[in-house]
Amino acid sequence: MRIPPSFAAATLCAVFACAVHAQTTTNVKTRTIPGGMNFSYDAQHDQINATGVQFKPAVVSSPTIAPTTGTITVTINIKTVSRFARGTAIHCSLMALGGLIDLDTGTVNGGLETANGVAMGSSGGSTSCTLTIPYSWALPAASGAESGLILVFGASAVRAHDFGGSSNDVLRSTLQLDGIENLPANGASSSYTFDVAL
Repeated sequence: MRIPPSFAAATLCAVFACAVHAQTTTNVKTRTIPGGMNFSYDAQHDQINATGVQFKPAVVSSPTIAPTTGTITVTINIKTVSRFARGTAIHCSLMALGGLIDLDTGTVNGGLETANGVAMGSSGGSTSCTLTIPYSWALPAASGAESGLILVFGASAVRAHDFGGSSNDVLRSTLQLDGIENLPANGASSSYTFDVAL
């Protein structure tokens, strides 16, 4: 049985209209990393570096500003897809930049914290690394700024000196940016989990 072209065209238009209607969403305010902020990963030294971040000068010793405290715990699940020699260790790094962030200027009134570690255990080509950062930031009121938390995390495969090669030969690395999370409530412990592949 042959389908007339006009019937097929009408059917496709109806299906397309339904699909477009089903995909229509309401506008949601999104927060993006200010354009001047850049992050790089010095895997050789297990260090994430931030450039273009401006810290707003403020008197943090004022007794009228109660500190904003908390603990950030990040678990990085690492799937090892590449082939690595025996003795290769998986290193991981985390940078947390948080407080009051002016999204127009990239100015931060808060703190920049880092943590580094080595993934423990390996099963079926995957391992994980958990890093914890306690923080205490003096966050005075600031107009034009939103509270937020930017998480940048990296993982690298590092060949140990004992197994040939120079000390800390980086075989492979990845750096990823989470975006802007809501700043956790004062005194809260917050956990985040991310998946990467090496």
